[in-house]
Amino acid sequence: MRHHPYLTGCGLLFLCALLYLWGLGTVPFYTKGEPREATVVWEIYTNGEWILPLRNGHIIPSKPPLFHWLGTVVTFAWGDLNEWTIRFPSALLGLVGVGLTYGTGVALWGVEVGLMAALIVATSFEWHRAATTARVDMTLTVFMVAAFLHFLFLYRKRQVQWKEALFFYVLLGLATLAKGPVGAILPGVTVVVFLVVQRDLAFLRHLHLVMGGVVVTVIAGAWYGLALWEGGWDFFVKHVLKENVLRFFNSRIGGAGHQHPFYYFLPNLFLGMAPWSLFFPPLSVFLYQRRHQWAKDGLLYFVVWTATVFLFYSVASGKRSVYILPLYPAVALLLAAWWEELRQGKTTVPPPLLWLIRGSGYLGLALVIVAMVGVGAQYLGADPLSLLRSWLHPKDQSNLPLFTGIVSAHAWAFFLWSLVTTVAAVLLVLGLHRAYWGWVFTALAAFTFSLSLLISAVFQPTVATTRTYRPFMERVVTRIGNAPLFFYLTFDNGALYYAKRRVPFYDAGLVPKATPYFLLMRKEEWEKMAPQLDGTFQLAEVSEGTGPKDRHQLVLISAPSGVLLSPETAPPTEEEAEEDTL
Repeated sequence: MRHHPYLTGCGLLFLCALLYLWGLGTVPFYTKGEPREATVVWEIYTNGEWILPLRNGHIIPSKPPLFHWLGTVVTFAWGDLNEWTIRFPSALLGLVGVGLTYGTGVALWGVEVGLMAALIVATSFEWHRAATTARVDMTLTVFMVAAFLHFLFLYRKRQVQWKEALFFYVLLGLATLAKGPVGAILPGVTVVVFLVVQRDLAFLRHLHLVMGGVVVTVIAGAWYGLALWEGGWDFFVKHVLKENVLRFFNSRIGGAGHQHPFYYFLPNLFLGMAPWSLFFPPLSVFLYQRRHQWAKDGLLYFVVWTATVFLFYSVASGKRSVYILPLYPAVALLLAAWWEELRQGKTTVPPPLLWLIRGSGYLGLALVIVAMVGVGAQYLGADPLSLLRSWLHPKDQSNLPLFTGIVSAHAWAFFLWSLVTTVAAVLLVLGLHRAYWGWVFTALAAFTFSLSLLISAVFQPTVATTRTYRPFMERVVTRIGNAPLFFYLTFDNGALYYAKRRVPFYDAGLVPKATPYFLLMRKEEWEKMAPQLDGTFQLAEVSEGTGPKDRHQLVLISAPSGVLLSPETAPPTEEEAEEDTL
C-alpha cells in the first residue's frame, strides 16, 4: 500500500496537535519550573523589559530569553496572558520537531519509516512532557535538532551555497538564545566528530566557518552583550559561570543542583522513551551487525549524533533527564529504520531477545488486565489498592484517595482508555507471537497515544488542582486590592505569577507606617508565630493547594498599620528563600 507523504504528514501533525494542545491552557501552574518562566514572560509583557527581564523586579532569570520572547509574542497576538499563551511555544515547537523527524525519515527511507519515527518521538514520555510545559527545553531541542538535520542535508548535498550554510548558523544562534552556548557547542562537536569518523574534515571548508562565527556572534552575542551591559557582574556570574561553566564541571559548587553519576542517563533514556525503549537491545544488535554498512545505509550520522549528545551530557556534572531530549529524533529514526527492515523480513530479532520481547509483551498484557480490573473494582466501591497500602511510602499512601476520586469522577475516560488498551494489548501479543511487526508498532502507538491523552486530560488536571496556588491567589488579589503585599520566610513563583504584580520580600524599611499590609507565608510558620503575636496579626486566607511537590500550604496574614515584625523574626534574603523551594 502506497502512502502519500503530504497527506500522511498532515494526518500525523493533526493527531500530535490533538495530543499536545488538548487542555494546554486548562491546567494551572503547580510545579516549580513553569511559573518561574511565566514570571519572566509577565515582566516582558507588562513592563516591556525585552533584554533582561528581572523576575519580581530584581532576580536575574536563569536562561536566555528566546522562549520568553516567543511566549510574549503569542500573548500579544492572543490579547491575554495565561497558561495557554505561555505554554503554546513549547507545543508548537514540539510539533515542528515531530514534523522534522517525519520529513527526514521520508527523505531517507520512505513514508513508513518517517511515520514510525515521528510517532515514536511524539509519544515518548519526555518529549510529550516538554511539549506541554512552559519550559525552555523544547525551544532549545528543536533548534538544535533543526541544526543537526540541516547539516545532514548540507553534507549529502556536498556543494554548499553560502545562503544554505548561513541558515545552519542562524539555527545555532537561535539555539544559543534558547538556553546558552550549549545550543551551538553541541551541534558543532557532533559535526566535527562525524567528519572525523568519516575522515572528511576537509568538508569544513564548505561550511564558511568565518561567516558562521560572525552570524552566531551577532545573533546570540548581541543579546549577551546588551544583557551584560544591563546586568553587570551579577549577570556574568549567573549566566556565564553558574549556568554554563560550573553547571558542566561542578554543579554543586555552582549552586545549580542536579548533580548525578555518569550513568544517570541510561535509565532515564529508557524511561523517557518507554515503551519504545524495550526494543533498544535488538536495535543494538542490529547496529553492531551492520557496523560496516552504517555510512552506506545512512545510519552513521544518527549513531554519532546519539552517542555525542549522550556522552556530552553524561560527562557534565549537572544532569536532568530532559537534557538529552535532542537525541530522541536520532534514536527514533534508528528505531524506525530497523523496524522497517524487520517488517519487510530483511533482518530478524535474535531468538533470546525475541523471547525477552515476547515475555515483556505477555507481562504487559497481564499488567493491563490487572490495572483494568483494579480500576473497575475501584469504581464499583471496592478498595483493591488496600492490598498494596502497607507496602507503600506514607506519602504515597496519602495519595491513594486522590486516585480513587479520579476514577470516580472520570469513569468514561477510563472506560475508553481500557477499551483502546485492551485492543492494543491483544494486537501486541498476536503481533509478537506471529512476528507481525506492523501490528506490534500499531499496538504500541495506540497504547502510548491513549495513555498520554489520559494523563493530560485526567490525571494532570486533578493533581494540579490539589497543588496550585491559583484559586488562593485569586482570592488574595480580590481581597487586598492595592494594599502592600510581601513574602515572609518563603518565596514561590506560582504565587508570584498569580499575584499579577511584583511581591517584594518582607523588609521593615519597605512597610508603610500608615497603611495596613499583608504577608504571604507558609502555614506551618504562621502556626509557630501566631501565639507570640497576641492577635495583632490575623489569618485572612489559607490555600487549598500545597504547592510544588505537595509540600506547603500558604496563608495570607493581615497586618495592622504601624505594627512591624520584631528583628528576631527577620527572614533570610529572597534568593535564599527561593533556593529552598527549588
